[in-house]
Amino acid sequence: MQDQDLTNTQALIDRYYTEEKEKKAQALSHASLSLQLDANDLAMLSTIAKRFNKSRTDLAKDVLSHALIDLLTQLEPGERKLIARDADEMGSSLAREIAEENGLKDVDHKPNVWTTHERSIAKAEKKRAKELEDALKAKKQAQKSANVAENVQTNTETVIAETVIAEDSAQHEESSAESTDTQPDTDQESQSSAEETSFA
Repeated sequence: MQDQDLTNTQALIDRYYTEEKEKKAQALSHASLSLQLDANDLAMLSTIAKRFNKSRTDLAKDVLSHALIDLLTQLEPGERKLIARDADEMGSSLAREIAEENGLKDVDHKPNVWTTHERSIAKAEKKRAKELEDALKAKKQAQKSANVAENVQTNTETVIAETVIAEDSAQHEESSAESTDTQPDTDQESQSSAEETSFA
């Protein structure tokens, strides 16, 4: 029977066979790891797995895979680079061992996975550092602008205050001058009155 003549249901069985072969091949390309977990950790793993209709094993693999990237991220840059390189070398070696143990020519193994992660982490760190540096520069520039504006305001207020003081002084001097000019007239009037009195 040709593929064209298959019904959807029959094609479904073919898909199931293909998926089964892929799972067997995947199982042969992975190494097993036994873990003993605290009851609370196992309970949480089981609860989340149940919520998303996954097996505990599948969820544990995903969690461990992401946690390893987080761990790599926390290492110091120089050490992180060396560890990523060592892990990639060990990964290639382990892949060959797994293939030999399962009688396979080779297994599906991506090379340089950890080195790629390390480069991505370093790139992200440089980007964050640049953004932080730019933010600090912008903050300093804003502070500088604020200081200049404050200095201009202070200088303006000082000039205004000095102008007001100068005007007040000028008015005071003018008032003093006027009162000095008025004073001699009073003296002359007193003198005239005194002369008139003495003539009488």
